[in-house]
Amino acid sequence: MNNQTCKNAGTPKACLKKTIELFYVTHPKVPKALLGPFLTEADAECGRLVMRSAGAQVTACLVDSIDDITRWHGVNNGQVCRAFADVDRREVSHG
Repeated sequence: MNNQTCKNAGTPKACLKKTIELFYVTHPKVPKALLGPFLTEADAECGRLVMRSAGAQVTACLVDSIDDITRWHGVNNGQVCRAFADVDRREVSHG
């Protein structure tokens, strides 16, 4: 939950813990996430585009905390997918 959501919740107890939202690229036909974790929805959206699957979707998961390795993976996954998504856009616009 972000602070705005907490303010709108009306009950302070609902927001005592700060939660972190992680994003994943999933597909209804696959029981496990295809890509992720991502730290931002925008990065996960780049991952969804890179997958080139009509059924792929971005899903979110709230967690209480993440460790350094998970944070590193989230940053790295975002950088890699943004890079590939940019390559795809350049190829489409020039080809």
